[in-house]
Amino acid sequence: MKTISLLVLLLISAAILASPVSASAATNAGVEPRSFWYRFDIAFEKISLFFTFNPDLKARKALQYADERLAEAEAVAESNDASAVKTAISKNKMT
Repeated sequence: MKTISLLVLLLISAAILASPVSASAATNAGVEPRSFWYRFDIAFEKISLFFTFNPDLKARKALQYADERLAEAEAVAESNDASAVKTAISKNKMT
């Protein structure tokens, strides 16, 4: 199990280091932290990750969700809502 976790972490790190362009430029922010539906969005993402058993696919999904959190943080940062930015950043923990 430790090797799978290490492999996932290595894949995510490699993907982040391999893409110097801002990841959120192509990612839609989706539901913003100020929305009522934000908690449901996060819950469905966690459920989706839980039921993904392929380590490569799981790493890709986790990276996609992290990109979405970054896009959400950038979207709410433009509105100067510090608590929403904090929520978007803290929800990036998908464990």
